[in-house]
Amino acid sequence: MRPRTHGTKPPARRGLATARAALQVLAFLEDNPDGVRADHVAQVVGKSASTAYYLLASLIEEGFAVHDAGGLYRPLQRPPAAAELHAGHGLEDAVDDLFLRTHKRCYLGIVRSGAIEITVVRGRQGIARMPGLGARIRDNAHALAMGKVALSRLQPDAVARYVARGLTRYQPGTITTAEALAAELEVVRASGYAVDREEFDEDFCCVAAPVLAANGRLAAILGLSASTRAFDAEHPELADAVREMAAEAGGLAPQRDEAWA
Repeated sequence: MRPRTHGTKPPARRGLATARAALQVLAFLEDNPDGVRADHVAQVVGKSASTAYYLLASLIEEGFAVHDAGGLYRPLQRPPAAAELHAGHGLEDAVDDLFLRTHKRCYLGIVRSGAIEITVVRGRQGIARMPGLGARIRDNAHALAMGKVALSRLQPDAVARYVARGLTRYQPGTITTAEALAAELEVVRASGYAVDREEFDEDFCCVAAPVLAANGRLAAILGLSASTRAFDAEHPELADAVREMAAEAGGLAPQRDEAWA
């Protein structure tokens, strides 16, 4: 009997069609720098809404687009250089390794234009996402471990400008005073990692650590989220995993200028 080969070519064609669709979406974003919604993207590329979300998520993960708090997708102002893309893939591997080690939802964030852009997310079906987190951390930085890591790296005047915008209370445990935030950031600097325990959302806790480039500057932030029960039971192990993986990822990190407006 002759072997069946009719199933070998369609995946390649589908892959090419997906790549073309992703390029079409990227071109559409660049033509609309003020932002577009996913349903509009679906209409433009002639795909389903779920496919549009997948294409947009892929562009975000590769550093070509961002998803803001208002639900709009926008192109990054500066496409990543080839060296940065190579380093980005190395950092993406660190997120994969952290997920395999902890079995928690894991994140990679990059500080750009006064916010943390979450560029990589890893998890599996059944691991809940943090409600309302989105793809950018900005005014909610004081309530999230990744945000605390970024704030801990800033000069006092930059932290003061952040505080002046107001420290929104999201949960009873949210830090809402300049004094409490300053004390928390001292702990982050001393321990090498940050945590939040139900400070942004109920039954969600996070651990995060800085990924430092060879020049000692903040290149990225590696973090994970867990339920309160898992966080309380595994806190030391999760903290060790995040710190160790962030330290290993530092050798792959590009040098960046820390910036927070």
